[in-house]
Amino acid sequence: MSEPVLYIVATPIGTLGDFSQRAQSILSSVSFIACEDTRHTSKLLHNFGIKAPLESLHVHNEKEKSEFLINKLLNSELKCAAVVSDAGTPCISDPGSFFIRAAHKHGIRILSIPGPSSMTSALAASGFIQPRTLFSGFLERSKKDQCKEFARWKSIAPCIAVFFESPKRIIDTLKNIKEYFFQTPIQLTLSREISKKFEEHINGSIDEILKEIEKKSEIQGEFVITVNIEPILNEKLEKPCEEIAFEVLELVKNGMHIKEACKVLAEKYEQSSKEIYNVYLKIKS
Repeated sequence: MSEPVLYIVATPIGTLGDFSQRAQSILSSVSFIACEDTRHTSKLLHNFGIKAPLESLHVHNEKEKSEFLINKLLNSELKCAAVVSDAGTPCISDPGSFFIRAAHKHGIRILSIPGPSSMTSALAASGFIQPRTLFSGFLERSKKDQCKEFARWKSIAPCIAVFFESPKRIIDTLKNIKEYFFQTPIQLTLSREISKKFEEHINGSIDEILKEIEKKSEIQGEFVITVNIEPILNEKLEKPCEEIAFEVLELVKNGMHIKEACKVLAEKYEQSSKEIYNVYLKIKS
């Protein structure tokens, strides 16, 4: 009896020519394909003559449906299935992870078929070089929650942060980044329409990026933003608690909770979170 297999298959993010022969071959040979939108995936498969049955698997049903799909895979004649997203690599800010997790639990072999990914394409196009990269997916909408994420980036600098943003929120998010990192050297690359006719990667300082975006009459296309965050020289050397407490004030002003701000800065400067908090209270009073 053949070993059960679940394939993770990347699909094109703009150009059909990016769809690999291996991906096409696998999707043609599985018992069924789990996908975000059956109508969207049907159109893609039709272009390549692929006729495998489809099962919907999206953010609203993946928790409940994953076990059903596992049972369907295990009881199918071919003992294999695939998961795809509308575009790019599944499970990267897209549905699929619950299905993969359930497959691991049931001892099903997982095979990942590499292909298009807007995140890795944008990262490569940025030209930034740092010892670590942090992927934040889609940021929360509120300024307060965004500042919490920015603090995480800053706490592990030097690093590259990568995230997605919609055209409707891109300007507000960039302004929040500018305000938060006003004392930190950063460079950004805004990538959009990757693999399409009007693909572009805009590189520069936060002011240069904002100026370029704000002069557009219409902002279209989902953005992938890479942020290059340089280390603050000597920032981790001995720094008085009073100065750190003023940094807490700034983080709180930008929407972060007091205790979380103290914790982040305590880790950054290798000092006591409780001591920083007590000094903060004295400054506030």
